[in-house]
Amino acid sequence: MNESMKEAIKALYPPRPTASRRRVRRSSSSTSSGHDAATSSLTTGIAMLSVGGDSTLSAPSSSSTRSQLPSRLPSFGASPKRTVLKSRFSELLLEHGEKHLQDWAVKATSSLNNNNNSSSCQMKQLEGRLRLCSQSIVFEPRHSSWGIIRIPFRYMSACPSVVDNSIVTLRSDRYVIMKTNNVVAPYEHVQLTTEFRFNFLHSSPQMMISLTQEILNAETTTTTTSSTVKNINPSVSFAADVTFDESVPPIIPMPSFNNDKRNDIVEQISELAMANNLFDTTNFLHIHERPLTPVLRSSIKTPLLEERGSVILTDYALYFQPAVLSGSAMSNSNNERGGSGGKAHVWCLGDVVAFARRYDGMKDRGLEIYLSKLEGGKSTHRSVLLAFDSTEARERLVHLITQQCSSSASRPLPIPCYTDRNFVESAVELWLSNQLNNYEYLLILNSAAGRSFHDLSRYPVFPWVLSSYGDEGKMLDLTNSDNFRDLSKPIGALNEERFGEFKKRYESMVQQQKSHGAQHNHHQDAPFMYGTHYSAPGYVLFYLLRVMPEHMLCLQNGKFDVPDRLFFSMQSTYESVLSNNADLKELIPEFFDPDCFDFLINSMGLQLGNLQTGERVDDVILPSYAKSAKDFLRKNRAALESDHCTTQLPKWIDLIFGVTSRGSRAKSARNLFHPMSYLGPVDLDALRSDDDKNRAELQATEFGIVPDKLFRKEHPSKGESWEGTEGLVMPDVLRDSYYYGRDSADRIAKKEHLVSTDGFSLDNDIVRRSGVIATGANPFG
Repeated sequence: MNESMKEAIKALYPPRPTASRRRVRRSSSSTSSGHDAATSSLTTGIAMLSVGGDSTLSAPSSSSTRSQLPSRLPSFGASPKRTVLKSRFSELLLEHGEKHLQDWAVKATSSLNNNNNSSSCQMKQLEGRLRLCSQSIVFEPRHSSWGIIRIPFRYMSACPSVVDNSIVTLRSDRYVIMKTNNVVAPYEHVQLTTEFRFNFLHSSPQMMISLTQEILNAETTTTTTSSTVKNINPSVSFAADVTFDESVPPIIPMPSFNNDKRNDIVEQISELAMANNLFDTTNFLHIHERPLTPVLRSSIKTPLLEERGSVILTDYALYFQPAVLSGSAMSNSNNERGGSGGKAHVWCLGDVVAFARRYDGMKDRGLEIYLSKLEGGKSTHRSVLLAFDSTEARERLVHLITQQCSSSASRPLPIPCYTDRNFVESAVELWLSNQLNNYEYLLILNSAAGRSFHDLSRYPVFPWVLSSYGDEGKMLDLTNSDNFRDLSKPIGALNEERFGEFKKRYESMVQQQKSHGAQHNHHQDAPFMYGTHYSAPGYVLFYLLRVMPEHMLCLQNGKFDVPDRLFFSMQSTYESVLSNNADLKELIPEFFDPDCFDFLINSMGLQLGNLQTGERVDDVILPSYAKSAKDFLRKNRAALESDHCTTQLPKWIDLIFGVTSRGSRAKSARNLFHPMSYLGPVDLDALRSDDDKNRAELQATEFGIVPDKLFRKEHPSKGESWEGTEGLVMPDVLRDSYYYGRDSADRIAKKEHLVSTDGFSLDNDIVRRSGVIATGANPFG
């Protein structure tokens, strides 16, 4: 294996935890008195801050504080120091799908609108940022001691008004307080009629009032409309009794689609930001850099978040400049900032080790770039995921990056692309010859099949390998096959009794479809065995709760799930996937990387509640044979690399990436999922309205998506000769069509016998994904 290949594989490893997450942990034997002392210290500290001058939301009573605050708290000491942060705000603090539009420097004051004169709900001249969002107004105090306040439009009694030319007042019946003392915890919902006053420091409030008025008018229109159509089911319709199972982990709440007017306003503001922010060439690292592309509209994708901006490629680096409206950038002096966009992200071409074509929702227009080192030493990812306005723009950039990197004297070999089929063929050959271990091989297959750590709906999927997680005092014997899960079967078929129920439902659907005839003969109405998937955003966050709590709070409307439904024990989780009809989840790569042990440890001191048994949910309870979280991951990795697992692994690869992943052979292998999990761009194009397309796309990404099909023959076992596996890897007709046109792609598909004829749909992943096809010859000339 050459050095270029080794570097490309290393870049595929899961994101490493940041140093700030690895804080010193308190002893597990600490008593409640320690917790009470910390709470008392916090209460005293906040009270002292309130007396000091800049009053704020004062501390609640000791009893309520003790029930709301986490057990691991920073101590304020005798003279509490108020730390100034750049920003604690994130769109994760908003409702799912809500967008941040603009912000201003203000001083905030609040008072109750009743006879209760309690100072606990009052602010006095508190400096911070007032943020206008698409469904709310958010005030972020400058100092981290005070919580961020979110005031939804739907709870305002009237549109905000201007007093004395620079002060905005608004009244709300309810609001939400988040991240008090910069602690990640369930949100506090306050139901008190309160008047807020925001004094604008450096600008006029007229723009804020105007934009708010437009959005509120749209909200009023939506409320009136929704009251007349409240009985209409907004989901895409299927045949009778073809429904989703209720999923145990939390799922993504559906954003509202009846508010076209509000969405148009948000889009107009975003367009204004894009139009007014020309790329600032002072971001270039070298004075003689030569741009190779025009400014391309794009966005950076991270889990549940999107940062819009523009990309430009030079002969030295790739730059991304965020789009910011005048006045929305936060400076140390809190002055308004106009002109060009925000500070650019820079990725030097010399650091690029690989790339992969990715999806943006269901559209094939994303690009993930893998780097040899982290950006600025801050990011925990070794890659960045960009989405463009079109496939053509993405392909142009791919061509130029490949050209520039290949012309470098320090890079003797072409830069690899994980989604190119020749890279997959190389990986298969290396694995068969024992030059790649199982873990790295599965990382490569996941990346080649469109999976990314930046996309929760397409997160890399790994198998449950072991079946032994209990048995107090029992040692783990990796030579005993009884300790391993059967990798030749999907999760849903491991328990024969439970599969009998799935099979009975499937046969009932088949009979229903026959009785309805052609009325329900679309593939979206096709019968299925499993109503939940093995990989979905809710499942990923179920595992990563302890390292991504704000993502979970975003999906769960500001609270954690019921304690008994959280990830608290390996044994109970495995028992659930064997017995629960709504639980078919596989694992994620972090379970096999000892450096990622933080997701098993509650190092942030999250208050996750108590089980019905009274046991507190804290660190994940591990098998008795594991000395620590890191030791458990080492043993799990050893099980993945064991001889027994290596022998069975090709069967699991067939189920996820190969011949039994879809179509008629998936039915035979008991591996048939809900039709939404096979949805692709072509299916979206067949839907009539944009609303239907948006709903279908959201339901597919929420439910979980089957990875792209990589193999058209059964996967060979390790040790077999590569020469005997000719025709194993499927040709990528979709990407070939960018150069040769759609007609040529269709002819290739028919020649290779890739087009499905079983009526269920999508035996051909490549045809499924070909929603946006460039026509004619090579677009680069």
